[in-house]
Amino acid sequence: MITCLVISVMSAAALPSVLPCDNGDDILTDDEVSGAICDYMLDDSSYSLDDVGDASYILTFWGGKPKSVIDSHDREVTFYRPVERIITTNPDNSRMVIALGDLDKIVSTDECTRSGCVLPRDANDEKIAKNAWESLRIYEGGQLDDLPETNTRKEIDYETMAILKPDVVFDTTWYNRGDLVEEKVGCPCVDAGAGFTFAESYDHIRLLGNVLDQQDRAVELEDYVRSKVDMIASVTSQIEESEKPMVYFAPRGAKKGFYDAVEGRDFTRTEAVYEPLDIAGGINVARDCTGENVNVPPEQIVAWKPDYIFVAWSSTSAFGEPNGVDFVMETAELSEIPAVSDNNVYSCIYPYCRGRPLDRSLLNMMYMAKCLHPEEFRDLDLEEEGNEVYRQILGIDGVYTEMAEYQPFLKEVN
Repeated sequence: MITCLVISVMSAAALPSVLPCDNGDDILTDDEVSGAICDYMLDDSSYSLDDVGDASYILTFWGGKPKSVIDSHDREVTFYRPVERIITTNPDNSRMVIALGDLDKIVSTDECTRSGCVLPRDANDEKIAKNAWESLRIYEGGQLDDLPETNTRKEIDYETMAILKPDVVFDTTWYNRGDLVEEKVGCPCVDAGAGFTFAESYDHIRLLGNVLDQQDRAVELEDYVRSKVDMIASVTSQIEESEKPMVYFAPRGAKKGFYDAVEGRDFTRTEAVYEPLDIAGGINVARDCTGENVNVPPEQIVAWKPDYIFVAWSSTSAFGEPNGVDFVMETAELSEIPAVSDNNVYSCIYPYCRGRPLDRSLLNMMYMAKCLHPEEFRDLDLEEEGNEVYRQILGIDGVYTEMAEYQPFLKEVN
């Protein structure tokens, strides 16, 4: 009975639609805010401390008006209060909130933010870069995996979300459920996420920076990412297209060979668009395919005759187990491919983690550039650049160095 009542109330949860301390015209004035503060101080007010504090903030930083943003699904989302409590439903949004300096505002998140998609874990689910885990402190002083979990890959707990009273939910783009989240949770929901083009990453940075009033930090972060892209592109853009190698990219690895019937992926699944590879100076052999997560038969990969193959790391090879490169090099059907006969098959960083992690896109761009054009990028120090990526995104030093201990291919091209 109680559960039914809670769910009934949740389904009718109303979005905030009134500015605090406002007379109802959606414009806060100096007189309204100063009057509300005086009444509160004289204990002659129905307003709370949060009300007068938020009203003062809105008057100062929003010009006294509600703030509206357009999210990644072209939905207009309006805020009547500044954001102090955040729920994220995927690692890309969690990572961006951290990069913008608001980790302490996250009150719950998803299973993958809590596990190994923001900070790394090994194949046994043990924490890598333990100093980083200890450095990223949530609002009550715990680590990322101490945050309450309110959604998984397949389920979402609207009831607990509503109880936590967030000011915003940052939801992933692939479900297109922003309106439903707003209805169930009773707060603004912003659909947002990254992609495999850097233009999408810049949009993601700006959108969350706007919602969180972290525009200055967003500009800094975007400028940093652009500087790294320009660092690589300034070199590879000078290479003639005819001189660039043809590359097959296996972003799902090859841990289960050609095809994993359960997940519908492995070596024969690729991406038609992966900008880090393009900027690194390679030509994606699947560039003319349509859609994402493209499945191709092994015969097509052979017919493409790639000069290089990148296989995403999806094994515990640090402990001596076979990896995707071993599969490619030892499979007879692939032996005539130039990449195989010339020994140009490389591991690379797994580009997904319940999203499109910006840190991995930047690292793969630099790593692939060194593999494809070693002479041009002989002075590029991957360890130095990799640690800087994590300093910029997570505010922590040394993450790449520790990660490379568990992904030894990173050291082979440094």
